Amino acid sequence: MTKIGTSEKELKYVLKHSSSGIIDEKDVVNFCHNYTQIPRATIGASLDSILQTIEHYLSLGYSVKLGDIGIFYITADARTVESNTEAGLGQLRDVNIRFRPSKELQEHIRKADKECEGIYRIVDYDKKIYEKVSSSTLDGSGSGNGSGTDGGGSTGGSTGGGGDLVG
Repeated sequence: MTKIGTSEKELKYVLKHSSSGIIDEKDVVNFCHNYTQIPRATIGASLDSILQTIEHYLSLGYSVKLGDIGIFYITADARTVESNTEAGLGQLRDVNIRFRPSKELQEHIRKADKECEGIYRIVDYDKKIYEKVSSSTLDGSGSGNGSGTDGGGSTGGSTGGGGDLVG
């Protein structure tokens, strides 16, 4: 196990975002139907067509911009070589799909109510193992000093909820 630190000074902490769960395609269709009264079948067929269109254009190497939501685009991970004569598809390791949110979406999310599930001590950075040390709010009133637990004390491979590992 890779320890982050051996003394209290070397320990690192992270604030983890509290996820509300996952909304699937059916939930999106139902929400749109309730909001617009457009038949669910029409919304579902339209959504399927939009998703297929995004897949199609991404597979052709295009970026796809969706209004004020953001842009889906492709990146490549390739090994570097010493000369252009060596360069080619043989160096390609992986192709990745990325999403860049629009400024409008980022601003909307920044203004949204935020909840965090607490402050966690990073036990193992590589394996993303955390130990909860306190509940937290975004106003800074959580005690991030690790002096006590709030009964949570959970360790384990908790990776949900995001939160950047700050180091």
